[in-house]
Amino acid sequence: MKEIVRETTIKEIVKEKCREIGLSLAKLAFELGTNQVYLLNVLHGRKVSRPLIRKIAQTLHLSDLPSQYESYLASRRVENKGVKSTQKGSKNKSHKGGVKP
Repeated sequence: MKEIVRETTIKEIVKEKCREIGLSLAKLAFELGTNQVYLLNVLHGRKVSRPLIRKIAQTLHLSDLPSQYESYLASRRVENKGVKSTQKGSKNKSHKGGVKP
């Protein structure tokens, strides 16, 4: 049986380090000067923020984190390359009085 190898995510790295030093993600966000929702969006990959990743790396003494983040971003670009959007742009038509006929 072939063993499946899974890469550790940025979120897992940060959460593990926080666990080691007894720091919650809410407290980490506060120390970084951001809110927990934004921090989690970056850690989950929904938002991109190199400056925040650098601040996390400095705060948690994770010197490899910025390069790991860049590798993660590069892998996302490769995965998304060639995928065309299926959404069509909608035209915003204004109507008199703001009421649609």
